[in-house]
Amino acid sequence: MKRIFISVGEISGDNYAFELVKRLKEKYYITGIAGPKMRAAGINPVANIEDISVVGITEALSKYKEIKQVFKKSVEELKKGVDLLIVVDFPGFNIKLLKEAKKIGIKTVYFISPQVWAWGKGRVKDIVANTDVLISILPFEEEIYRPYVSDKFKFFYVGHPLLDIIKTQETQDSFKEKLSIPKNKRIVGLLCGSRESEVNTLLPTMLQSAKILSRTFENVHFVIPATVNMVEKVLEKTKDYKDLPISVITSNLSQKNIPKFENPSYEVMKNSIFSIVASGTATLEASIIKNPFILVYKVSPITFFIGKMLVNIKYLGLPNIILGKQVVPELLQEKCNPLEIANKTLEFLTDEELRENQKKEFERLKSILGEKGAIDRTYNIISKLLETGQV
Repeated sequence: MKRIFISVGEISGDNYAFELVKRLKEKYYITGIAGPKMRAAGINPVANIEDISVVGITEALSKYKEIKQVFKKSVEELKKGVDLLIVVDFPGFNIKLLKEAKKIGIKTVYFISPQVWAWGKGRVKDIVANTDVLISILPFEEEIYRPYVSDKFKFFYVGHPLLDIIKTQETQDSFKEKLSIPKNKRIVGLLCGSRESEVNTLLPTMLQSAKILSRTFENVHFVIPATVNMVEKVLEKTKDYKDLPISVITSNLSQKNIPKFENPSYEVMKNSIFSIVASGTATLEASIIKNPFILVYKVSPITFFIGKMLVNIKYLGLPNIILGKQVVPELLQEKCNPLEIANKTLEFLTDEELRENQKKEFERLKSILGEKGAIDRTYNIISKLLETGQV
């Protein structure tokens, strides 16, 4: 049986890789760096994403030893004999792993290109030199990589996997009933991210905003979908807000005794009137579900200062980048404070036209992302590469 090593560094990557693993595990032995969904699918991990998932330069320093150790373990596993390395986004770690795989002579696939169009364009040559097949999920990336396509480097645009992955099961009534939320209440989602640094930085700010909003709107109830890896941390942060109308939910994969759903974030997005969302994949998910929202984000001042020098895009949020204009308000750094978040949320809660206009733009974004079937197309490319050695 041929062996595949999959390297994932974030919860969003775990979601995408999980869909691939479900298809690949019937024919291939799979190991790698895994998140909760990949582990539930039955892969044999050498490490977990919880050990390496960080954002920002100063934030990464706190996990340097763990990251170094996971990298060493991963290279050792590659040397034991692997037929294919698949890396998912997470460039700081994964590009180095690609280089090690190339030295050993292992075939490589980059599934979901890093955002080189935003920053790190110098990485393109490294990616091309160490990747046999790059599988892209964003339509505009083709023009970046087209000049490099050759016998040694293949590029495929497959469409966006979220169009296949996003599924919900609850109606608004059933969702409220499961959380004991009165029917007359309107739900506001608080999505603070899946990394520890995000939960530590953004959730307290969101909770303070929720406190301000609850004074103005008595019929609002806040729901936080906590990822499996962060549920303890989220519960800890919310314990001092017992007087706030708030519910914490999580995934079926969690052992915690709180309400569970197959896709908690998607249920919140579908059944809320509005959400406050941390920058990242969740902004694209909310857009596809057509859940009106604002984007918030804050990192350490050093990380932000260096990022400003490196980044060459006008917007942070993927929906705004793809649509080429600011459809989603972005409250970053000093603007990411309780009062400004509450005020901007109030604008949307009191203006139905504002929410509807955002939804219309989200419909346009969805059409730009292409057709369903991205995961099946990705599976076919990978399977052909493993069976024939080329695509």
